[in-house]
Amino acid sequence: MRESGKTIRIHVYQLEIGMFVSELDIPWEESPFMLQGFDIKSNADIKAVQNVCDYVFIDPSRQKETHGALSAELKEKMAVFADANDTYRQTSDLVKTVMDDIRFGNQLNVEAVKKSVEACVDRVLKNSDAMMLLTQLKNKDEYTSQHSLNVCLMSIMLGRHLNYSIDDLNKLGVCGLMHDMGKMKVPLDILNKEGKLSPEELETMRSHTTHGRNILMSARGIYPGAVDAAYAHHERLDGQGYPRGVTEAVLSPFVCIVAIVDTYDAITSDRVYSKGRLHLEAINILMKCRDSHFDAGLILKFIDCIGIYPVGNLVEMKSGEVGVIIKSNAANKTKPKVLMLLNADKQACEETVIDLEDDSIQNSNQEPYRISRVLRAGDFGLSLNEIYERGSFDKAWLVS
Repeated sequence: MRESGKTIRIHVYQLEIGMFVSELDIPWEESPFMLQGFDIKSNADIKAVQNVCDYVFIDPSRQKETHGALSAELKEKMAVFADANDTYRQTSDLVKTVMDDIRFGNQLNVEAVKKSVEACVDRVLKNSDAMMLLTQLKNKDEYTSQHSLNVCLMSIMLGRHLNYSIDDLNKLGVCGLMHDMGKMKVPLDILNKEGKLSPEELETMRSHTTHGRNILMSARGIYPGAVDAAYAHHERLDGQGYPRGVTEAVLSPFVCIVAIVDTYDAITSDRVYSKGRLHLEAINILMKCRDSHFDAGLILKFIDCIGIYPVGNLVEMKSGEVGVIIKSNAANKTKPKVLMLLNADKQACEETVIDLEDDSIQNSNQEPYRISRVLRAGDFGLSLNEIYERGSFDKAWLVS
């Protein structure tokens, strides 16, 4: 949600009968509406707006005059996902700009980076579930930029779980956001190669750590720890990493955090040369490398932080129905909130939010809902990006 004076920006799928639309996201003259500002009086009005807009501005004070004011609780729910979405998109755009600047030899805008990270920290502190959900909206063609932002966000989440101060969260976020900037100096034909890299190509790819160090060292005002993270995030505790082969004695906590999150997001993401793996597969890989490659204590904290069923994961219920995790449950990590998408026959169903902690909510077999397995993004034709674009997540946040 974004407020402009007394108006509030919402997704069109958050519209309800009784709301007063004061502004569209397109010029009024390009819309089919004769009046510049109108009440939503029916579902047909809602559909008409949805056909031409993605977002609109509503005026709660006009609603108060005729339909009653929006409750503070509803306004807060409307704010959570929309604000998170705004921050994610703006930071994503910044990352792409920063990468282009580096690729073309322009100066790094350190202040813009700091401000974007501060916004990310603020959103994670207000509701990490919303930000975690957005990290799952992946596009393999934009892997490098999305990966940098995702590592930033999940590093902040882990830092919050470790009770870091806001100042340290901001510094850790910069480390995560900037850790892979050296890849902008790697030739695209190597960076995006679908097949196995030759020894020479692998050496060129590995040079991104040195490039990253050099780029950030030349940026005035950058946090020094970010230089360290860019240079050392592929180092390993046992000295088997690169570029220097150093051991845990010289690896800072921030480097160790970024290394874990970097590996997790890489494993779970689709790339040009590999299909993303499931959450539990990624966790098992990290655990097999505990104490040799990664700090075992930090891995356990990371698992505890993102949960057994991370927000944004598609899941199949024991009844055969399919949904997506939209909110975690700190008290019982096996019982999150799920937005149901498909029925037991794997056909689209009415999208409803099920709280797995509430055993009184039962499936068609008269049994409480339970998760059977985690699915891959794309299973049964489900696309998280399409679900997001049609506003389902916005609506789910309002009722959850």
